[in-house]
Amino acid sequence: MRYGICTICLWIVLSGFLGCAASTPTVGTVAQRLQAEDPAVRIQAAVEAGNTGDKKVVPLLVDRLTDTDSDVRFYAGMALEKIVGREVSKHMGWVSYDPPEQRNKAVMRWRTWVRKHYGKATSQPGGEATSQPTTEPS
Repeated sequence: MRYGICTICLWIVLSGFLGCAASTPTVGTVAQRLQAEDPAVRIQAAVEAGNTGDKKVVPLLVDRLTDTDSDVRFYAGMALEKIVGREVSKHMGWVSYDPPEQRNKAVMRWRTWVRKHYGKATSQPGGEATSQPTTEPS
């Protein structure tokens, strides 16, 4: 059976829409979703945290800077910049596409900053960050 070029294009477009039709679940808190198994869920949570300025999840966003998924790392970095400000983010020197050893050094700077401004930052198995900001990010 032969298909015309318009039919093939329509099939490609429709299959793309159908493939993207399932939306990312938004079940759980932002903190829980930042620790989800699915990278798409972690990305969506990072975007939400950045858009809402959710300072409670800054320690978890810093953890996502070492995520195995490069897109998660990128969106976590963007969220941190929105939440704590461009100057703080720029000072840390973290870039999502830097080589791992460079990123790791920058993540250590982030973690030191988080300890200073947020206290001991850890996450619990339930996905909730246990620390709250002690001062406003500078």
